[in-house]
Amino acid sequence: MKRPFKHIALSLSAASLAFAAPLAAQDTTSSEPTVEELEQVMGALTGMFQAEPLTAEQEARLPAAEAIVATMMPEGFYAELMSDMMGDTFAPIMAMFSGETGAQMMLSTRLATDPAKVEALSAEERSELVALLDPGFEQRGEAMGGVFGEMMTEVATLIEPGFRQGMARAYAVRFTADQLADISAFYATPTGEIYAQQTMALFTDPQVMSASMEAMPAMMGQFADMETRVSEKMAELPAERSYEDLSADERARMAQLLGLSESELSDTVQPPRAGGGSPF
Repeated sequence: MKRPFKHIALSLSAASLAFAAPLAAQDTTSSEPTVEELEQVMGALTGMFQAEPLTAEQEARLPAAEAIVATMMPEGFYAELMSDMMGDTFAPIMAMFSGETGAQMMLSTRLATDPAKVEALSAEERSELVALLDPGFEQRGEAMGGVFGEMMTEVATLIEPGFRQGMARAYAVRFTADQLADISAFYATPTGEIYAQQTMALFTDPQVMSASMEAMPAMMGQFADMETRVSEKMAELPAERSYEDLSADERARMAQLLGLSESELSDTVQPPRAGGGSPF
């Protein structure tokens, strides 16, 4: 299995979100992204999610909001939540990389043969093949699961302070001082205290995740039609233009903007993408 961690990460991300945008096709022969490329991507993502500064009134409500969030998310809450998710929600996904399912995946990547031949074998025969190719297969799967569990706990520990602060700011924005007082009063009751501590965990409860996953086939069916629908919309838009489509004045202006001669411009402007501007 050349890139098991990539497949695990994608699967875990899909499960934790309960729904996800369609994943772009992965080129398994391409090189891994460099540190610089990853930093550029992370910088772009960070720039996409900029919150408005709190007003003076919202700042005044922040201490009350922080007290509420502290009740909802005590120290270590996020790491515990991730641990529970690994044990309950992600267990079926991690099982894909060990046992019978993992064996089939491993053999499909290691044997250049008709898949039907492998599928026709008994589970014992497939296990025998796996043992011949990778004597440490089961232990490898367990190790991978253990590393991911550790990494998710470590990531949760890093995320938690910012997550808690973000929640407090959101409460300060969305609720008035009187509403925050009402929420705080409810959380101070025995039932309210339990509810406060269970609210966030409810979103990752196996019951919720299982019910959410039932919609995955229908959701993926919708995404399967996405290329056609986007292409239809793109067909309604003006076509992209090549160098030859530009007027003399437009070429001159473009050359001026780019600081190029017209001959350099003709080599610089690339032809339109196939598909009339469709991203697919």
